[in-house]
Amino acid sequence: MFLTAQGGILGPFAWLLGKLMNLIYNLLANSNGIANLGVCIIIFTIVVKLILLPFTLKQQKSAKINMFLQPEMKKIQKKYNGKKDEKSMLQQQKEMKELYNKYGTSMTGGCLTSFIQLPIIYALYRVIQNVPAYVGKVYKLYEPIATSVSEAKGDKVQQFLIDFVNDSNISSARYAISKFEKVAEVSTNNIIDVLSNFGITNLHDLLDKLSISDAAINGNVDKIDQIHSFMFGINISEAPGWHIGLPLLIPVLTALFQWLSMKVTSNPSAQLDANGNDPSASMMKTMSVTMPIMSLFVTVSLPAAIGIYWMMSALITVVIQLGINAYYNHIDVDALLEKQMEIAKVKNAKKGNKKSFYERLMDQSAQMQEELEKQEAMRNNSAKSLKNYVPVDNNKESETRSNKTYKAGSLGAKANIMMNYNVSDNKKEEK
Repeated sequence: MFLTAQGGILGPFAWLLGKLMNLIYNLLANSNGIANLGVCIIIFTIVVKLILLPFTLKQQKSAKINMFLQPEMKKIQKKYNGKKDEKSMLQQQKEMKELYNKYGTSMTGGCLTSFIQLPIIYALYRVIQNVPAYVGKVYKLYEPIATSVSEAKGDKVQQFLIDFVNDSNISSARYAISKFEKVAEVSTNNIIDVLSNFGITNLHDLLDKLSISDAAINGNVDKIDQIHSFMFGINISEAPGWHIGLPLLIPVLTALFQWLSMKVTSNPSAQLDANGNDPSASMMKTMSVTMPIMSLFVTVSLPAAIGIYWMMSALITVVIQLGINAYYNHIDVDALLEKQMEIAKVKNAKKGNKKSFYERLMDQSAQMQEELEKQEAMRNNSAKSLKNYVPVDNNKESETRSNKTYKAGSLGAKANIMMNYNVSDNKKEEK
């Protein structure tokens, strides 16, 4: 069953965030059980951002320390500038690793923290995209509508909704209908999944097409309209589209805040490579343009509720990052690095001789390189010995052994030479 709650590994995250969303809605709901979903989403986004704040601070601290270490990194890079052989590259990586260990950080500082946040962020998106699955009072508004649709079309309800979405070109319901098509036995929950991605206009059109004029059903549609009505008359259940109007303000602000968030999180002193180039500058420059544009196009085509979440998330990120930047701009860097060194000493002492996966990988690479160098040296010595060996009679056109004749320069002649050479060595050892 597609509804209602997110399954799989994201299930527990979505369940917990759904409980939070339900709590916020109930706290804001009036006596009729109606609350403004736009306001709920804003509060919900702020609370989740605060929950994730410790991870964000840890990620930013690691990134800032790596930035402060760049002078020492550049010394190591300068030391190996122009050295492209594998041994020098491995040695450079080893010295960089030692530098990171010295200050208790890593070249991927903060990445693990980002990965931890990913399932939470995706689950958060699923909750906002499918509010009836997690907020009981919103579910009850959709339930009688779904029941009426099911009764009106009977066993043909599945194909009817698929055709209705396609014919009406309801882009916000594309994902839901793609799941709905695969359902073997349609339930009320499955229908709610689809209807909750309709705008109010689409719901009215659906009821008109089915000739459903029940006052209670229409009353529920009006209540759904109320909970989705945001400021300035923006209905967050509908996609803003490219029509000039106030709803388009949400995608525009989303793109603007997305651009600002990337601007304030960019590293002004990015790490340079051995040639003095910034290996990340090009990528960051591209992302600072593509990400806002992508957010603009996505939020234009999805319900405005998703745009409100994305907009508020980017805005909160800007505020948090400005605070972090202000803190690290006034902090004593030497004191911070000295403290990090003390923390790293304790951490390394606890770890003892146990090596990380990266260190074991480096050791294996060094061993492989050493083995390759030994094999190369052995091949060179063998070739040199063969080249320096001079037969007793160098003017002969052929060499003979045991009454057999070999053409000069052939493989057989060379094998015969090596055998005579070994025999000669053995005789010397016997003497």
